[in-house]
Amino acid sequence: MSIVNYIKAGDHVVFRETFLQWQPKAYQYFMLKVKDEALSKELTQLTFIKLWDYRHTLSEDLSLETQLFRIARTTLIDTLRAKAQQRKAQLYVLKESKEEFVHPVTEVDTEKNIINALNSLPPVRKQIFVLSRLHGFSYKQIAGKLEISDRTVEKHISLALKQLRKVLSAFF
Repeated sequence: MSIVNYIKAGDHVVFRETFLQWQPKAYQYFMLKVKDEALSKELTQLTFIKLWDYRHTLSEDLSLETQLFRIARTTLIDTLRAKAQQRKAQLYVLKESKEEFVHPVTEVDTEKNIINALNSLPPVRKQIFVLSRLHGFSYKQIAGKLEISDRTVEKHISLALKQLRKVLSAFF
């Protein structure tokens, strides 16, 4: 039986050995791509989590290395897309606040302030705002997903923007 078959069968020992063998190579792959230690470690962990979670989809016809690095590549792409969406949302919130900077603020401070502002939203409003602004869902898609009216989604977005402007204006 091949390593792929053992992993597909849920063999924890073989998976652990595979992790120990391939983790340094996966980490090196990510370091070459993103040049960030913390992000590379995170991406490496996500890759092996996905390998385990989707082990049933592994193919016996392809080498484990090929399949592992396909997962690594898609993990990298997904993460970079999510980070780009997050930056896009941050810029949108900043642009919408229409407030002048009172003092210089670092990018890290800005990100923390935006995350705190988002976390201050009521749970449903935050969920709707994130679906709309970070994930690009339309009001109609959100309404269908949450089983509410389009108008309710629109109202939540409007209230979220007002609240975010108010909260963020204290920081900028």
